[in-house]
Amino acid sequence: MPRIPARALLASLLAVLTPATVAVAPTVAAAGPRPADTSCATTGSVDFGVDLAGAGWRFRTGDDPVWSDPSFVDTGWDAWSVPDDWGATNLSTYDGFAWYRRTFTLPERPAGVTDSAVVAALGKIDDADQTFLNGREIGRTGGFPPAFNSTWEVPREYYPDDGLLRWGATNVLAVRIYDGTGGGGFHQGPVGLFSEARLRTLAGITGTAASPAQLAHACAVLGRQRRALAAGDLRAYADTLAGDFFHQGDTAARRLGDLRAVRGPVTLRDSQAEVFVDAQGRLVVDTIRSWTGADGAVLQPATRELLYLDPRRDRELGDHARFFRDSYASTAMGRRVQFDVYLPKSYTRTSARRYPVVYMLNGFNGSNIEWEARDMDAVLDRLTTDARLAESVVVFPDGDSGWYVDTSAGNFRSMIVKEIVPLVDRAYRTIPDREHRGLSGVSMGGQGAFTLGLAYPEVFSSIASHMGALSLAPLAGTAAEQAANAGQQPIALVTGMTAAELNRHTYYFDGGDQDDYRFGVAAQRMSTALAAKGVRHDYQLGPGRHDDAYWMPKLDRSFGLHTAQFRAHPYRQPREPHHPRTPYVWP
Repeated sequence: MPRIPARALLASLLAVLTPATVAVAPTVAAAGPRPADTSCATTGSVDFGVDLAGAGWRFRTGDDPVWSDPSFVDTGWDAWSVPDDWGATNLSTYDGFAWYRRTFTLPERPAGVTDSAVVAALGKIDDADQTFLNGREIGRTGGFPPAFNSTWEVPREYYPDDGLLRWGATNVLAVRIYDGTGGGGFHQGPVGLFSEARLRTLAGITGTAASPAQLAHACAVLGRQRRALAAGDLRAYADTLAGDFFHQGDTAARRLGDLRAVRGPVTLRDSQAEVFVDAQGRLVVDTIRSWTGADGAVLQPATRELLYLDPRRDRELGDHARFFRDSYASTAMGRRVQFDVYLPKSYTRTSARRYPVVYMLNGFNGSNIEWEARDMDAVLDRLTTDARLAESVVVFPDGDSGWYVDTSAGNFRSMIVKEIVPLVDRAYRTIPDREHRGLSGVSMGGQGAFTLGLAYPEVFSSIASHMGALSLAPLAGTAAEQAANAGQQPIALVTGMTAAELNRHTYYFDGGDQDDYRFGVAAQRMSTALAAKGVRHDYQLGPGRHDDAYWMPKLDRSFGLHTAQFRAHPYRQPREPHHPRTPYVWP
């Protein structure tokens, strides 16, 4: 099964929504006799949307559960607009709880619209949220104290239960948020209630309504999958997957291997499924899909995704995505962890070619999901073309705020080196040697690139750091653990190593001359330490602060370092086997 939550489809949808008033228009299905097996899906939802971005909100800091009650009188609160920027208000230094409330009127219920078919899209909230609609919680993301967990980069999408929306009447949306460090609020919108059809339209996902026969075909495939998994018949399930199936990182072999590990029947559920036909003739099922084990364990929570089906055969094709979330059960972390994967353009168009890998490490209070917010797939595609970089697999582990060491806060070093690296080499077509494996990182991640790379020269060969915390030791774990890791300060590590040891790697690093944490000064010190030992390195100190505006334009330099290292060690590619021509074109 997909080991996600899958990359939220709304992540791309939200970026293209524009302010609009309530709009309702039906999606017309093709006429004709209705086949028997069409109960699993429809030919499309009503095109419906209510935009709640902009003015009309009420806001206050503090925390009181009574504020979720729709009857609560909030007229004494501050008038507010979302998205908002706490940094531009008197909240710039505030960390803590706050509530947002929005009262709005829905039109009369459009024909064919159920409450559960409406997606409540809330954009991205810094850091955690708990959302109520008409007094009932419809979802939460992130963690509140004492188990604080920042999810500032995660697009919110929640699904109201049937009977919750008040059509033709007043509704109240109340959002409780907690900001734990920096920023705060709805930092990216828009916000509103939308049908799947409206979200597809706004995202530029176009197609025609499925005919009754096409709808029955799609239902037959979904039904075969559901029955095979319920019976524990993996051979029958395998028969529903195309030979070149590839979906969110899953090949057919990998998915079947994951299912074998579950050991027992699996409940596969599709809800609010809608079928349309794309421009290439593929059947596309827009569904909210969940996977549950026989013991009730949630293998994948209800997640909206697009399934691509072959209209000529009863086979699922996969989405052939090149930027997605992967996950696995981590022994090092004692829980399921996730990481993002970027695949170069040629990856899904070949079956034998192998690729070098760059591991890119997030900064403090970040995660693997922050790279989605930066549209790193588009950035890397553009750099590969414009800067003529080597096509590479790029892996984004979830470093949280663990400083890439093993402590009571998490065994992040072991997770990456001992688990994710071997897993990536097994699951993807990599060149599995140190000469074709590099590390990049930002801030805390830049510090981790140095400490991981220097500690494991047999695993990594190139090290790149953007505005890295090179003068700091890891700040994770207990006071005793931090004291034990005091020697893991990159400048101190370099100072204590010989030139021969240091020359096992190649280096790039940078820092801004106005860096808020003086990491530009740390970069200067690192350059001095390496130069004193005669170690070549690419170093840049330039105008800028500790932000994306400084380091992202320098990705061509850091990935240029990795490219030079990979090309200095040519790899003889295996011969690409002959495959029957596919009628479909993938991104």
